Amino acid sequence: MGPLAEGEETELEAWEAAVLERHGFAEPLQKLTLVELRKLLLAEEREFELTPLPGDFYSSVAQEIAFARAAGEHKKAEEIRTQVSTLMEVRIPKLLRFALSPEGADPLPPQERFLINRLAVTLDMWGKRLNESLEKAGEEVGKNEEFGRPVRHAVGDEANIQKPGVSATELHTRGTTTQG
Repeated sequence: MGPLAEGEETELEAWEAAVLERHGFAEPLQKLTLVELRKLLLAEEREFELTPLPGDFYSSVAQEIAFARAAGEHKKAEEIRTQVSTLMEVRIPKLLRFALSPEGADPLPPQERFLINRLAVTLDMWGKRLNESLEKAGEEVGKNEEFGRPVRHAVGDEANIQKPGVSATELHTRGTTTQG
């Protein structure tokens, strides 16, 4: 098949490798096994910093789970999922530290870089809102988007803003009562 001889090694995209492996034309040099996952988990638990994962780690995991399910090995598929979930529980606090200072995130798998970028944006927005609320201490920070006025102006100082004598089941989403 193609320009490669049997036994020759080459690098492929994850999807290419999956297709070729599914049809029996290729096999990975290092198959992701439960033992390998346990080793990764142990290494991750021991280290303060993130341990390196291959760039195709998550796609390889997904592929292994799919192969296990296709072979009727549902218990193995669930064990893989459990190991990866546990690994992620250990990695997430470390990834959060990266989100606070995202330099050096390049060697991470793309799924983790995506998470770090999203967390960094969210943390930045949260920080700006927190600073804004601290600057406006005593003032009302938010405005009601629909009315363009402060929320307190729209609803008053009442803790319970529901109309008196109108039950929650009688209200529409806009706060009008049903006709009876």
